[in-house]
Amino acid sequence: MPLNCSVSHGPGYAVVSVGGEIDASTEQEFRDTLAAVLSAGAVRVVLDLDGVQFMASAGIGILLGVRRVLSDGGGELVLSAARGDVAEVLDMTGVTDVIPVTASVADAVARLDG
Repeated sequence: MPLNCSVSHGPGYAVVSVGGEIDASTEQEFRDTLAAVLSAGAVRVVLDLDGVQFMASAGIGILLGVRRVLSDGGGELVLSAARGDVAEVLDMTGVTDVIPVTASVADAVARLDG
């Protein structure tokens, strides 16, 4: 399944909406999209996972790398709307211990603003 990524911006943050599967065939596109957002200067990022049906370990590694870059620069990454298997993978791998996960993009933005 192809990966679909779109980026929108709010006041002081970026929202990256992702759909499809994050696996070996799409991880580079996922990494490139997030790298472009960081290169554009975003320090507060919401990653909307509502449309993601599957995330392989490579996706987890990318999330942790983005979190580290943002943290080192005084920023924050918040994940939103992880569902089903993706939510389970995030929990089982300990990602939810280091990256906040909210139920919706609105909740994630509120957390950034809090």
